[in-house]
Amino acid sequence: MRSYVWLALGLGLFSGSALADNGFGVTLYGGKSSNQELHTSQKAVVNLADENHFGVSFDRYLDNKRYGLFYSMLETEFEDAPIQKVDMEYLMFQSAIDVEITDNLDSYIGAQIGVNKVTPNFEEPDHFFAAGFYGGLKYDLGAGFSALTEIRWLASAIKNSSKVRCDGSDEDVCAWHFDGDVLNQFQLNVGLTYRF
Repeated sequence: MRSYVWLALGLGLFSGSALADNGFGVTLYGGKSSNQELHTSQKAVVNLADENHFGVSFDRYLDNKRYGLFYSMLETEFEDAPIQKVDMEYLMFQSAIDVEITDNLDSYIGAQIGVNKVTPNFEEPDHFFAAGFYGGLKYDLGAGFSALTEIRWLASAIKNSSKVRCDGSDEDVCAWHFDGDVLNQFQLNVGLTYRF
């Protein structure tokens, strides 16, 4: 719920007279997330299943540059224990540069920084610093619409030793206790943008 509040507050970035002077765009994303394995503080390996995700971004456009907010939601599970579910919500500030290839086709590359809210069904939710890069191709369909395909790398610094609750036992048996690891995820997206 808190992530949606952040998203609403972040839309304030686009308020005021700036909207009248610069282009604005909203993009809907869908795709597949690939997850790298994690290692708990007790050296156990956590493999998260590769699953579908969805996302949305709100961007301001300034010539061949843009910046805005990106939100993505992923529901996954432990590969070897599907009863253990993990939801992830990214809220990222992003910026990108477009490079024209033809009149209708552009490539782009960008960076992002923000937070990953991780909610296991067996542990308290926690928030982790996240950053990454992305790039792709977009094709102008006309009437303000464009289609895109892209790949995103999202890296979350997972460290939750301060928020451990494992059924009253000590942290040595916790399946989601990390002294410090990096969760690398790759998103392969397709999307549709509307600019106005």
